[in-house]
Amino acid sequence: MFALRAVWRGIKDVWQKGYTYIWANLAFIAASLPIVTIPAAWSALCKVCHEAQTSPANADLDLFWVTFKANFWRSLPWGAVHAIFVVVNFTNLSTYTATSDPLTLFLRVAWWGATFIWLGVFLVTWTFYYEMQTPSLMGATNNAVIFVLQNPLFTLIILGVIGVICLISTLLVALWLVMTISTIGAIGTSAVLIQLEAYRNRMDEG
Repeated sequence: MFALRAVWRGIKDVWQKGYTYIWANLAFIAASLPIVTIPAAWSALCKVCHEAQTSPANADLDLFWVTFKANFWRSLPWGAVHAIFVVVNFTNLSTYTATSDPLTLFLRVAWWGATFIWLGVFLVTWTFYYEMQTPSLMGATNNAVIFVLQNPLFTLIILGVIGVICLISTLLVALWLVMTISTIGAIGTSAVLIQLEAYRNRMDEG
């Protein structure tokens, strides 16, 4: 299946370029410690993952920190919007768990649907950003939303595999430190790149 090809491509890249992803993972954790820096750290991790799969010679620890600094301020509003969504949506999900009237059930389904879209958008936005000729976070976010809505099954499979990886990493906690987050980034990057390649092939054939 197409989604599993994307997963395998991401995991294979982690396997082949292990140290690149391990150092990026460690750098992400270190850069995220102040909490407010998480959006910039995620953008830098995604940059390393993108370069590892497109221009491997450029994917190193220096690239992470250069990107972290370059994206720090522009990533803050993006991160704030995502944080607000998480708080509001999960508050709604946790507040209305005891009732089962039709309206509440409908809203619960809508909130879970929104969570699915949010997870997909968060995963792939920065990869779209780095693929754009004239990068903008608004445009990259718009592309990410379209990507998720046009490929729901593909995205669901990708997120499902990531969920399994997170579960395994929770049992083997050290994996979070050395590889899990960068593996998630690699899979998200691969998902975007493989879909863009398919789209460009269709355009060439058309």
